[in-house]
Amino acid sequence: MATLPRPAEPHRSPSLELLERPPFFAKPKRLLDVSDVAEWLGVSKGWIRDHASGRRQPQLFAIKLGPAKGKGLWKFREEDVHQFIQDQRR
Repeated sequence: MATLPRPAEPHRSPSLELLERPPFFAKPKRLLDVSDVAEWLGVSKGWIRDHASGRRQPQLFAIKLGPAKGKGLWKFREEDVHQFIQDQRR
């Protein structure tokens, strides 16, 4: 029995490939807010803000959205909070 040739795969233009999301881009996780982290660590929201801003040590890594000075919106990556906990273990 003779095998039929496989139909050629349709040619994809490079411009369409650029528009597709590469597989290594995963959907980002939700960022935590001050209340989430305060509840998780069992401390006040003021404690979180002080340690995120660098006014107190140890520093809690955070992302500040808003003006450089004055009130801003602090957000935290879950991985950074986990690392903060690990770094504080004695």
